[in-house]
Amino acid sequence: MVEKNLHKGKRCFIVGTGSSLDDIDLSLLKDEITIGINLILLKEDFVPNYLCVADTQVLKNHYNVIFSDKMDNGMYVLGNGCELTGRGNCTDGPGSTCNGIQIDPRYKNVYTLKHWEKSGIFIDHIDDERTKLLKTDEYYMDMDEFKRFTSYGGSTIDNLAIPLAVYLGFKEIYLLGCDGGWYHFYDTHKKEGKREWINYNHVIKMLDFYGVSLVNCDNTNSFKELNYKKLEEVINENY
Repeated sequence: MVEKNLHKGKRCFIVGTGSSLDDIDLSLLKDEITIGINLILLKEDFVPNYLCVADTQVLKNHYNVIFSDKMDNGMYVLGNGCELTGRGNCTDGPGSTCNGIQIDPRYKNVYTLKHWEKSGIFIDHIDDERTKLLKTDEYYMDMDEFKRFTSYGGSTIDNLAIPLAVYLGFKEIYLLGCDGGWYHFYDTHKKEGKREWINYNHVIKMLDFYGVSLVNCDNTNSFKELNYKKLEEVINENY
């Protein structure tokens, strides 16, 4: 179970899987509350308090990496299944990111949400040139029940991890390992370039409503719409 306002007024760090994570000393987070993304458990000597995965194909294809005894004291928060099956590109077919999977019942520390959109459909979330995020007016955070999540953001971070942080009551959210690139810290083959459509403009508007700040601590400082602060400075602040 994910308890609303469990960490009311505190701060958290969302840790992505970008290649920039290799240049970050994650031991600095030992006394912090952390939310990890997707295959973060491949990072040695780091286990988040919460682990978010929004894509059921990631769950299916990397099941034995994601589900681990390392997380025995943590919580999985997963997008698993969809309320829009059969509409738009939300299908039951192979390869669908909304095609739910069975999770071994021995994992008791699992909280699941379902994909749902305000318009009742999900299609064309980026433009043909893959440079612009579309339909951000459809973006939402389910702060009443936290049972649904949107895909009209750019990534698992804005669609699931940030809403989780807000639901848990955090007032300060810091990003690490979030560089908007194609290359993850665990990849053996490098894919250059950025996912140009990823930004947090739509998120900032909603966070302002909830009185929550979003700060980038990743040393790439890829997102100019966010305030940037060095991780060491944040850790050394009295909190």
